[in-house]
Amino acid sequence: MSTNDPHRDQPVRTGGAPLKEAQAVLLLLHGRGASAQGMLRLADAIDVVGVAHLAPQAAMRSWYPQSFMAPREENEPELTSAFQVIADALESVEANGVGPERVVLLGFSQGACLATTYAAETPQRYGGVVGLSGGLIGPEGIDFEFEGSLDGTPAILGCSDEDPYIPESRVHETADVLRALNAEVTTRIYEGLGHTTNEDELEHVRTLLRHYTAPDT
Repeated sequence: MSTNDPHRDQPVRTGGAPLKEAQAVLLLLHGRGASAQGMLRLADAIDVVGVAHLAPQAAMRSWYPQSFMAPREENEPELTSAFQVIADALESVEANGVGPERVVLLGFSQGACLATTYAAETPQRYGGVVGLSGGLIGPEGIDFEFEGSLDGTPAILGCSDEDPYIPESRVHETADVLRALNAEVTTRIYEGLGHTTNEDELEHVRTLLRHYTAPDT
């Protein structure tokens, strides 16, 4: 494991439809202390036929060492390495015939922070951006400024109003930033949920994926 690029050459777990036959791809980013295999189980619970599942594994089960609201330099070089994992996965998927407009970036916790921030920093038309219990990476009070357009990308943000790690204000701030980049944003705040996912969020993701796997698409 490289100290400058710690996530390089970590395994990428797969599931769902074979990539070369897939109508869409779900790129799954796990949370701190979790695993790619756990995200594949989440994808299985979403259960949409025709979708390939790709779940990269972070080195030492963590994409970056500090809080997502720490100064960015405190999360380097792990953070840059994590973004490169996403870029490499998108490149691999496109080489197999599935463009970014049919790739849904879905992350939970740390993974949600990565998915939303990567999309904002590398804007284009994605199949979707789903941030479950997460938000844009950066310290409190940062002025998020991004250039480009997400060109109508559907974005789903879900979080508890009492998440111990994710301030509700950052979720709304993330929604505003993505909307300014021309994403179509749906925000769901759940009362007393805690730091977890729920069936309502998964149903939103199912609906999104079925848009790409319906017979007339």
